[in-house]
This record gives sequence, structure tokens and C-alpha cells, in this order.
Amino acid sequence: MRPIGTALLAILICGCTYSGGNLSWSQKGADYEQPKANPAAGLVAPLRGTGSAVIGSVRVIDRGDGVSVFVSANNILQGSYRMAFHQIGNCTSPNAFSAGPAWSPAGMNPMTLIPPLFQTNDGSAEAEMHVSGVHTQGENGLAGRSVVLYAGSRIEEIRPGIPNNALACGVFEPVRPLF
Repeated sequence: MRPIGTALLAILICGCTYSGGNLSWSQKGADYEQPKANPAAGLVAPLRGTGSAVIGSVRVIDRGDGVSVFVSANNILQGSYRMAFHQIGNCTSPNAFSAGPAWSPAGMNPMTLIPPLFQTNDGSAEAEMHVSGVHTQGENGLAGRSVVLYAGSRIEEIRPGIPNNALACGVFEPVRPLF
């Protein structure tokens, strides 16, 4: 017979039920709902490579006059990088063209809105920065938009079917709790 602690851990991990020493799967009824997003938790954009092996995420959380931006990327070479928010929440094209043009609130330059990023170590990079004038929701919000990570110091205009310096793209979605 399994110790109760092990069974309890299995219940928490896999959504099983405990019935006197046996673990069994429980089916969630039709009324089961996914956990609700917490607006205070911000938005997250899972990054997928566009012709590269880059993976990671960009998370934004409202803070004062803007957002705190947390970037985490793997399989990234040493060098300088730029990041830009884009108008359309779509990363289905192979070169990120589906994300539309770079975006920023009125009166701001999308090419310089986010400071440059630098990677100097082992293929993984993390950065945190504050971007003023942008929020997660509303007119100057990132909900429904995408983010593109570029190699080098420039944010190029993305044209359909033409190689460019876009390395990864992600669509912002609400952060959802695990349980």
C-alpha cells in the first residue's frame, strides 16, 4: 500500500482521485471551467522561432506609467538584439510578417520604444525593463498584439516571403494560473 503522502502528491499532479490505496482518473464534468486569468498577472507571449531555434517568453505586467517587461530566451547567440511590439496578434507566417508592422502608442517610435538587448553568455538570455506609455489593456494595450525579437541593432520592416532579422515571434495572451 502506498503512503498517503505519495497518493496526495499524485492527486495534485495528475488530477486523480484517491480511493483507499488505488489511484484513479476522475473525469471533469461539462461544467468544468479553465482557471480564470488574473488581470494583475499581466500578459505572456510564448516565443517561437521564425527560421531559428529561439524559444522563450515575454511577460508584461502593468506598473505605474507603463509595463514591466520580462524577457527569457534560449538558443540565442551572443550579440545585440532588438524587440518590438507589433499590431497584430498573429505569428503564423515563417518570417513574422503575419504580426503586422511594429506598433507603439501615438507619438512614440516603435523602433526605439524598447531598449536594445544584449546576450553575452551561454545561449540563454534574460532581461527586465520598464516601458512607459504602454499597458496590458486598453487603447495603448498589448492584449491582442504580438512581440518580435530581432537579431542585431535594427528593427526591419517585415515583407512577405523575404528573409529578415526576425528571430522569434509571440502573441500576448492572459497569464492563467496552473490550478
